[in-house]
Parts: sequence; C-alpha cells; structure tokens
Amino acid sequence: MARRPEPGEDLSRRTPLQPVDGLFVVDLRRCIGCHACSVACKVEHAVPLGEFRMRVRWMEDPSDGRMAFLPVFAAATCDYGRARRSFGMPPACVSACPTSALQLTAAADMPAEARPLGQPGSTKPGVRYIGHRPWQEAKLNAGAALHPDDEDILYEQGHSR
Repeated sequence: MARRPEPGEDLSRRTPLQPVDGLFVVDLRRCIGCHACSVACKVEHAVPLGEFRMRVRWMEDPSDGRMAFLPVFAAATCDYGRARRSFGMPPACVSACPTSALQLTAAADMPAEARPLGQPGSTKPGVRYIGHRPWQEAKLNAGAALHPDDEDILYEQGHSR
C-alpha cells in the first residue's frame, strides 16, 4: 500500500494509484448514529443540504422503542471513496467513523455474518451489514434519498420535522 500523504503535500504531483477494490461493511452493533460518516461524505463531495450520497437513518425499534441506526448509501452517487483510495487513503466516511463501525473490506475478507439489505434500491449494491433486522428494511422507503414517509428526524436547515 502507498504511504499516507504528508500534511500540506501537493497531491496533484503524486501519481494516482489504482484503488484497491473493496466493499463497505457496516457493523450495526458498533454504530452509535453520530452522523460523522455522513458529514464527512457531504464535506468531501460538497453535497448540498437536503441531498445525500449517504445518510444515517434513525429508526425506532417496534419491539422496545429504542433507537436503531442504519447508514445507507445512495446507489447512484456513492463511489466507495474512489478519489481518496487512489492516493492510498480510506474513504472519508470510513476515516470519520469513531467506532470503526464502517469499514472498506476486500470481498475475500468479508465477515461471514455480513449480509446485504434485502430491499432492492435501498442502499448501494455491495454494501454489507452485520446485525441488521428485517423491520429496519421495511422502514427504509427510498434509502438515502428523502421520502415523505420517513419517520426519522433530519437536522439539516429547512428539512427538520
């Protein structure tokens, strides 16, 4: 793997590397719903308010009323951090996760318990989840995109409920 860039290093002078192929694995047992990954993605890609390449969904568990968190990725726009990976760096969302719940993993190293969401179009194909439950999939609606039936709260300007 390439060395990490030095602070202030001009990356335009570096020869881009071929990104290492990998897929996201999200361990929902570790996710605390902090939104660090979605904020990092928005900053990295200059995503405007109200639009999402990824977002952390907060959902109430129907069995006990506790909150559960589910990061979802927009199938059309998420590129697994290709630009950063071409310089030997992990995607911004992976770097920002304080609990290491989000990882970029080679397909051969994918944990056996990691499974895709069953609802087609709800998140980027290839993302695998550890610990997700069927009721979460039923509440996804449009996945990362905003949907009028979403129950979770949005904290962005002009989009709070």
